[in-house]
Amino acid sequence: MSSQLVWQLVKNNNCFMHKGLNGVVLSKEPGNLYNVHCYKYSGLANDKAIHIEADGQGLKVTKLISKHASKPSKAKSSSTRKKSFQRVSHGLNKELDGYRPDLKKAALARASAVNRSSKGSKQSTKKE
Repeated sequence: MSSQLVWQLVKNNNCFMHKGLNGVVLSKEPGNLYNVHCYKYSGLANDKAIHIEADGQGLKVTKLISKHASKPSKAKSSSTRKKSFQRVSHGLNKELDGYRPDLKKAALARASAVNRSSKGSKQSTKKE
């Protein structure tokens, strides 16, 4: 099915859509890097989507493979990146050049935010 047709079907009603303050519509679907409800970032409508999340050991990157769209078991390819964040971001940057170059900035921003949140806050100990 065409990605434009899928977007026309799911843009008004889907379970991932949330209406925020001041008329902003957000989305929490997998593959949506900015969590904005629009066609460009939609993980449901696009044939090629990328999802970045924290894993216990590092950063888990999941890509949708467009040629296996009708076979759900083969449609996703995921890998876990365990190296330093500089190496992970460089590899992600190179990987997205051929996959979806328009999402490069969004993917790097999401990877950076996930990396920051997975480190946890440093708690200072006060000596009294």
